[in-house]
Amino acid sequence: MSEFIPGCTPVRPALRPARPVALAALVALAALGACSGDEVIDPPFKDTIVPRVQVAKGNTVADTLLSMTVTATDNIGLKRVRVLLAGGVSATYDTVMTSAVTSLTVNVNIRVPSNAPIGSTVNARAVAIDGAGNLSDTSRLALTVGNLEPPQAIVTSPVTGSPVVSGKSLVISLSGKARYKVRTLGYQLSGAFVRQDSVSFGNPLRDSIAVLDTLVVPDTVKGQLITVTPFVTDSLNQRVLGTAVQYAVQSPANATTVPVVRTGVAARLEVTDTVFVEATDPVGIAVLGYEVRGLTGQLIATDSVTSTGGFSTLVRTFRTRVPVTVFPTAVTVTGFARNANGRRDVARFTSGALRLDTVAVVAGYTSPLPSGGQVADAFYFPRTDRIYLSNIERNWLEVYNLADSTFRAPIAVGSRPWGIAPWPRTRDGVMGDTLLVANSGGTNISYVDLRSGTSGREVFRYALPNIVAYSITTVRSQTTDAPITQRTVYDFSDRPQYIAATCSGGTAPGAPCEDVIAVYSTTPTPGQSTPFPNQGTIRWENLSQRTSHFFFEQAIGQSEGRSDTLEVQRFAAAGVGSDSILVPYKQNVSNGSGGTFPYSVVVRLDKLAFRDTTYVRGSGNFRRAVFGEGGPVLGSRALSYDATAGFDITPPTPVVDRGISRPLDVTDFVANTFSRVQGVGINFDGELNAVKGDSTYLFDRTLRLQGILQSRPGVGGLDLHPLNTGVNSTPLRTRLAFVASSEPVIDVFDTYCYRKIASVPIRDPIIGPVRATVRPNGQLVLVGATIRGVTVVALPDSFTTTCQ
Repeated sequence: MSEFIPGCTPVRPALRPARPVALAALVALAALGACSGDEVIDPPFKDTIVPRVQVAKGNTVADTLLSMTVTATDNIGLKRVRVLLAGGVSATYDTVMTSAVTSLTVNVNIRVPSNAPIGSTVNARAVAIDGAGNLSDTSRLALTVGNLEPPQAIVTSPVTGSPVVSGKSLVISLSGKARYKVRTLGYQLSGAFVRQDSVSFGNPLRDSIAVLDTLVVPDTVKGQLITVTPFVTDSLNQRVLGTAVQYAVQSPANATTVPVVRTGVAARLEVTDTVFVEATDPVGIAVLGYEVRGLTGQLIATDSVTSTGGFSTLVRTFRTRVPVTVFPTAVTVTGFARNANGRRDVARFTSGALRLDTVAVVAGYTSPLPSGGQVADAFYFPRTDRIYLSNIERNWLEVYNLADSTFRAPIAVGSRPWGIAPWPRTRDGVMGDTLLVANSGGTNISYVDLRSGTSGREVFRYALPNIVAYSITTVRSQTTDAPITQRTVYDFSDRPQYIAATCSGGTAPGAPCEDVIAVYSTTPTPGQSTPFPNQGTIRWENLSQRTSHFFFEQAIGQSEGRSDTLEVQRFAAAGVGSDSILVPYKQNVSNGSGGTFPYSVVVRLDKLAFRDTTYVRGSGNFRRAVFGEGGPVLGSRALSYDATAGFDITPPTPVVDRGISRPLDVTDFVANTFSRVQGVGINFDGELNAVKGDSTYLFDRTLRLQGILQSRPGVGGLDLHPLNTGVNSTPLRTRLAFVASSEPVIDVFDTYCYRKIASVPIRDPIIGPVRATVRPNGQLVLVGATIRGVTVVALPDSFTTTCQ
């Protein structure tokens, strides 16, 4: 029998601080069935159902308050609800009901004391007790002083309620994050058995992290529940528990599950690539694999691994071997798995439908840089059959061995290495065993001996000089109106960027090189003299004689309304070479009649420097080089250089290099193309050059436009066939250019008829230089830098054209 007494008696909740701190609690009660009186239950009908309680973050409040919403329910009547706060703030909220309240919602706002540290974590725990003395499970909530985001720990896999099989290994995936960095992430296990595990992290700590852990469920645990509660500890040693998840433990014999398979594959698959397969089954995964099939269903390739079936989750990244020689070829890829009970399934969508990933098999093999970074330039050296790539972020050369498609030990060089060029030997393209590397983070060139060490070694750094330009002009004095000479200094950055190697000497095939001349562009900086901030220059350095030249020939002429006479001085660095005047302000030249006349160089200042970045490439016979002015605007200039032309010997001190393009030719090129430059190329003998912009422009050594290739725009570069010679190269298989685009392809063009004859599909678009070379075995190799690393495309050297 139950006695019912009408009426309600409200009871004022009691707030008892756990430490002597003045705390104010603003409490709003919303109760259902709040009637006074005690309920009496006869012993045969004793209440055994525990109440339920939930604590959640309350409404947005001021930073001086902690807000919570506590909800409690019971089938017959609640007696008491308690909330305990610990951590940055310690307090207790406690309320006792004197009536049969079956549902209660309490909004609690706790005032934060002024000495509580901002960002400190407050752990709230809520429990409820009913009239029969049944105690609820504990509900937990993490709050932060100042209402900042508290640390969080989550079990991301398996989800709550997932079946677990005894005697198997359960893979638990945890993630945690904390404003003050994650020091420890782990979990505690309760229920059928008890266990705790965690991972501690060292400096530098991260603000978010994910880990995997393997939990072995004992054979003796069957038909019971286990509870996994994640926790995280931040750098302030604040420990916070996450939301617990429960799993039901089954016997292997009673489990009727099938594997859940997930597949990951790129939309464009290389012949040798990767396929990711993951399978989960509480019984355990015994076999995991993938299949590649044609669009008609024929099996092309498959691979799998076997396991003891002790793990509920198995993950594998397979290395593919797809026997396809025609690119692109469309195929389907799917993963499969078999559990320890012999049940097999394949990858499916969430709807249950079969998942078949249709991908295109493309040419090439992409290798990520072993330590990351960014590639600026690349060069193939035939005697080692290796590709050397400048990694500007790691200050070394990557060494890629073509024979086994692996990276070897990198070669440490100077700061921020950029351009690479070989040491010239003969006009047949024979190279020495030394590479020249332009260190754009310094003012030097590294000499790398490829015979030293396991993969090469830097043996010397050539110190580049400080080259300073001046303009001398006549102006009128503001005080006397008399003409005065004004000398203005222009100090440019001397840091090398792109580099090409040329040499003087005979021009006949097989002729030996004499002086080695490195032609390079410079890395501009904002600190250069006005009006040249962020503008580069072009120079050459005679590495044999240790002399220099500053390119001014493209700027010869007079600007409207002013006349600027040029003077250039060389200041030697580290004792390399000597100080000298490269371009004197004035020289006296004999007129042949016993007298002299003054000789000076007048330039247009706005044509003296070049935009960033100016590309440089050298010809295969080391005679010529081509330059393309970079920058994001139209109207870029191109120049060519011939190391065998020599100086104009008219003045006593020769200053004009006849191998540099004439200013008229430079302006004529701009008028004929009017494009931005995204890369340059040059053929073996330097008779044909290419500039890549919105299209690709082909021009001869005098900058006369020969034709336009309808290439696609993109930030990638281009290259000509390494045996392409003359304007109309023979045999026809060498009359080719290889041009990157914004699409994942390399287009192949005829450089005389200007037709596209093929497109080579690759995995990712080229975003850096493109190099073409022929290996000693006759194989044509294209090398390009992509977002994923370095792509090497090996093709038969059999491309040809029908245009005669």
